[in-house]
Amino acid sequence: MAGNDAPSPTLTQLQVTPEAFFKEKVAPQFSRRIDDLRRQILSLEQQVQERAAAQATVRVVIEGEGSGTWYLNVNKGEMTVTAEPVFAPLMTVYQPRAYFDWAASTVTDAGLFGPGARNNQGELTRSRIERLKLLRGLIRFTFTHLPNGSEQSFCLQLGDGARPAAAQTVLSMKAEDAQKMARGEINPQVAFMGGIIKVTGDMALAMQFGAAMM
Repeated sequence: MAGNDAPSPTLTQLQVTPEAFFKEKVAPQFSRRIDDLRRQILSLEQQVQERAAAQATVRVVIEGEGSGTWYLNVNKGEMTVTAEPVFAPLMTVYQPRAYFDWAASTVTDAGLFGPGARNNQGELTRSRIERLKLLRGLIRFTFTHLPNGSEQSFCLQLGDGARPAAAQTVLSMKAEDAQKMARGEINPQVAFMGGIIKVTGDMALAMQFGAAMM
């Protein structure tokens, strides 16, 4: 044997006894799973509290045929749809009727901002509301490469008051990618950094909005 090399372990030395395996592998795994579930329960409880404590009104304006204004009021863990606001509008969503029809036809769970909401990206929570209250500006969201080759857009005005003449920031992405994001298959931050979401205009407003919705 050369140098200080230790002898290789034999097959017998590598074998684990059933008792050691159960005690060192199986039993700890059971306990770890219990701990994981407790952490998940705690996280879910926190999410419920964030939503139950949320208080805000979102104004939705549908433009074109069948136009009108609706107020989505979040309060005490419930959302109501009314003709008058419960709170001063946190934001206003302007949707052309063509956009509304397209978005409504492509989802099974309706989203506040885009085509879908199976994850929680568009939900109003207490923390998100507090961050959104600090923002002002008009953002246009454009979804391109629809099956018929067209595109659809809507505008989001942060804060109350008169609608600005033009959007400060434009966020555009393929409709297919937007639907994947809504299903949770694409992370918004990854989409932004990877160029899936294209930004023109005021980059700072786009980044502030993205941070507020985290």
